[in-house]
Amino acid sequence: MSASNLQKMAAAVQHSSVAQIAKPRLLMPNSSSAKGRAVLLIHGYTGGPHDMGYLAQRLQEAGYLVSVPRLPGHGTSLEDFLKSDAHDWLRASLDAFLDLKSEGLPVHIAGLSMGGVLTAILAAYLSPKSAILAAPALLTSNPILPLTPFLKLFIRKWERKRKKPCKDPELTPLADEYGRFYTPSTAAELYKLQKFGRKALKKISVPVFTISSKKDKAVPAKVASFVSSSVASQVKEELILAESPHVVVNDCEKERVADAIIGWLDRQD
Repeated sequence: MSASNLQKMAAAVQHSSVAQIAKPRLLMPNSSSAKGRAVLLIHGYTGGPHDMGYLAQRLQEAGYLVSVPRLPGHGTSLEDFLKSDAHDWLRASLDAFLDLKSEGLPVHIAGLSMGGVLTAILAAYLSPKSAILAAPALLTSNPILPLTPFLKLFIRKWERKRKKPCKDPELTPLADEYGRFYTPSTAAELYKLQKFGRKALKKISVPVFTISSKKDKAVPAKVASFVSSSVASQVKEELILAESPHVVVNDCEKERVADAIIGWLDRQD
């Protein structure tokens, strides 16, 4: 990286701050309930550690050491996001895995959406105890995504139709910051990861649990069967939800999802 680019990065950092709700988390289990195992939770594209908060708490209560990192460009500003890429997100996930692994415990990895893609890649090359893919963006319902490597050459961002207002006042500033515009350059990075993740599936031999939903408008429910038919794993399970939108780990069926994940983890002893 050139000196000028480093200066630009330093200047950008000077004016950035991580929202409280998006800060990374490390949750230690109570000594009485500790199971001697760890779980890495990886959030999705434009999301943050807050999306994994409920699941992280449930896993902690179940006796797991839980790490929820913040991916670069997330939880700060759209300008930071535009400066991040697939390499940054994968590197941060890898570093988080290695940090957790250094605790000397078996590590499971669970990821939501883009985090599910990152989980698949890590599972293919690092062989964690198991991999949990929640609405993994290995398939997408967005017809624009494959076009983004071309669109990014001409369009930096465009304003998109706003979704319903965020119900959580603590999350509203981030929802407004990241939800107002569509950014082809970062979407192209997601598409790059998606293609890499699909190829990585055939290298996965660890147990895999895939969760999808019939009402997910971003990732089709068939992604669960796609994963199961693609991985080399002997142990693989699927859960198809009926009502959840895309953030399956933190919405209307989050209790069922957490119960299913904890049950899955317990069966991997």
